[in-house]
Amino acid sequence: MALRILGGVARRSSFPLVSLNSRAAMSVYKGGVPTRDEAATGKERVQLEAFKAGEFDPFDREAHYMNDYSEGTGLSKDKPIEVCSSYDRRIIGCSCTVSENFISYMWLYKGEPKRCVCGVWFQLKYKAAPHERYVPEEMLPPKDGKIADLE
Repeated sequence: MALRILGGVARRSSFPLVSLNSRAAMSVYKGGVPTRDEAATGKERVQLEAFKAGEFDPFDREAHYMNDYSEGTGLSKDKPIEVCSSYDRRIIGCSCTVSENFISYMWLYKGEPKRCVCGVWFQLKYKAAPHERYVPEEMLPPKDGKIADLE
């Protein structure tokens, strides 16, 4: 039995091994397994395109702190904290102090600065949606205005 197992190992090891690097370089167009960029669709595709462009938070979901802004930002109606949105409204949450155990939520509307209970001012700023900003190269219309022939 042990000889049969060892014999199988010897036979398998005599075949040339394909390195992992050559498999990763194969494309779906060459008959291989698709790469992550080729297989991605929807939000994942948008996020990958944004990462390539150097933006690591395309959907603006990261938390921001007062230390992230310049001195005096958010303390007056004239200089509010700008919150990005691709719609005409957005709900935000403000944890007024570090020691708070709850979050104050409020709706921000386009063109209206709003003040939180703690005194910080916020205003909505329009920013195009990520799927409008990061369009893959192959999905862009041709630069000469002609539609490419599909063969």
